[in-house]
Amino acid sequence: MTGTEIIQQRNRFMAFSFASADLLLEVQNDGNIGFALGAATPFTKSEASDLVGRQVADLVAVKDAKLMQHLIASISAGQRFGPMTVRSAGDTARDVMVSGCRFPGYEEVLCLTFSIEARSGPATVVAERDSHTGLIEAGDFEGVAKEALQSARKGSQDIKLSLFSFEGQEDFASRVDGDVAEEFLAQTGAILRSAAFADAAGRQGDGKYAILHANDVEVNTITDRLRQASIELDPKREGIRIEGGSIEIEPEMSAKDAAAALVFAVNQFASDDNGLLRAEGLTTSVETLMKETGARMSRFREAITQGKLSFLKQPIVDLQSKQTHHYEVLVRFEENKSPYEMIRFAEGTGLIMELDDIILKQAISYLSGSEADSNTSLAINVSGRSLSSPTFTSNLFRAMSGVTFARSKLMLEITESAIIEDLTQANQIIQKVRKLGHMVCLDDFGAGAASFQYLRALTVDFIKIDGAYVRTALKRGREATLLKGIASLARDLDTRTIAESIETKEQSAMLLDLGIDQGQGYLFGRPAPLNFSRQDGYAA
Repeated sequence: MTGTEIIQQRNRFMAFSFASADLLLEVQNDGNIGFALGAATPFTKSEASDLVGRQVADLVAVKDAKLMQHLIASISAGQRFGPMTVRSAGDTARDVMVSGCRFPGYEEVLCLTFSIEARSGPATVVAERDSHTGLIEAGDFEGVAKEALQSARKGSQDIKLSLFSFEGQEDFASRVDGDVAEEFLAQTGAILRSAAFADAAGRQGDGKYAILHANDVEVNTITDRLRQASIELDPKREGIRIEGGSIEIEPEMSAKDAAAALVFAVNQFASDDNGLLRAEGLTTSVETLMKETGARMSRFREAITQGKLSFLKQPIVDLQSKQTHHYEVLVRFEENKSPYEMIRFAEGTGLIMELDDIILKQAISYLSGSEADSNTSLAINVSGRSLSSPTFTSNLFRAMSGVTFARSKLMLEITESAIIEDLTQANQIIQKVRKLGHMVCLDDFGAGAASFQYLRALTVDFIKIDGAYVRTALKRGREATLLKGIASLARDLDTRTIAESIETKEQSAMLLDLGIDQGQGYLFGRPAPLNFSRQDGYAA
């Protein structure tokens, strides 16, 4: 190759690098910067040429310095990492994206790129992070995992999910002071992030962590590094017990389904305080859970896309006049069997959005058709998780834009079984729905800890009181007092009330005396078949 060709090749590689980065660095194994090129001033007040000889850890905030150290120590020849989010050092600190690799034959340096990332960039930029470890909080892990999986698929990169369970942390904490405990948490975050693919490393609860990483990263290596960190900080040199397990992500699953399945598995792991998932070893138990989750997702999607659902309607009546006000639409996956477990599974995996979308379209189609009674009004359930999805809400308003019947004939019941994270955004969507002319009901009121928080944040037309209050109100005055208080509060908020699970005339009379407006239950009618004519596929 001639000198001119070498220059051309160099220029091409530099152009490729700067197309996605602002600063290029070569970092030696002692952390010293041996080469720097590009725009350094967004990250430090120095010019790029002045960075040579300085420690790369000086460019990032103190909390990310250990991360840089672990990256230098852990990235082997042929491996790469990132992009991951770090905080730059100094008075003008900002979030920046760091990526890097070690080239085979050039192992003595770690090649790094720093880039300024807009807030609209990768999910890792906007994800909430645990203040002690710097790891992504559990609530944001699914979005980051989905993005990491999509990135891996585009790059033909095979990745794994690894889970880590720490045991004996309380004993460890009792042997060290607060600063040492904080140091261990910081090291835990740095070790896990340095091993993760696309910074997909999350804290799932006390002593429980999950990461996505390349197939060539060994879970035992990560586990050993975590345990060694605990031993070195422990005055008794006992450390803590750390169990790790990993599974490969099935390539046949879409990134969306794979992310949903792995997060469902991670959540099961995080909530398993008794160690049941680890009875056969963490890898075996989570691998089984992932396979079962994938199979259940396939069966669920088959049911909702191939016309295997059945729909029922149950009347909701005015307690004063005993006239039917509207019907709630109920769904069944199997005849005479409660859909509760399937609905909870759908919420845990995100499939609930597909179900809610189909029921919405079915209800609109039914109310638009000639087979619907002119006096029939329907209420359909919408999960709090669906309401938090831009895809679902976009489909919701697209479907509502073509409604030809009186909009008061279609009501939404927002279920509380899935927690709504952003109540302000949810209320904006609800008010847009109400402005169109559709009423909105807050379902399951009183069943969860968030009920009054929801009522404070969400302006709705109805609240539906959980049936547990009704079933015991005749026997226990406490429940009756609570029902009376809820009814009074709702009236003051210009919101009507519906009580569930009414089975006797005595219950109905008591609820009317307490100020409840409407009721639902076997006294007024059992669920009856609702003849929806077709089932549309989900618009993803």
